[in-house]
Amino acid sequence: MTEYVLLTDDQSYFVEYLIGELVLSNSISEAMKFNDEHLAQRFKKMLHSSCELITSVNTYIG
Repeated sequence: MTEYVLLTDDQSYFVEYLIGELVLSNSISEAMKFNDEHLAQRFKKMLHSSCELITSVNTYIG
């Protein structure tokens, strides 16, 4: 099964976004994994509109 993660411009990974708190990590193992690319794309758009965070959707190979 293919999984996806969100990578920021400064090479950190999206971990979570709760109650306005954005959590990023340099470790891909801590990144939130998405099973659906469309869901990852929706999170990417939500993070851009709510946090002005620019990310890319990348395939996770664990």
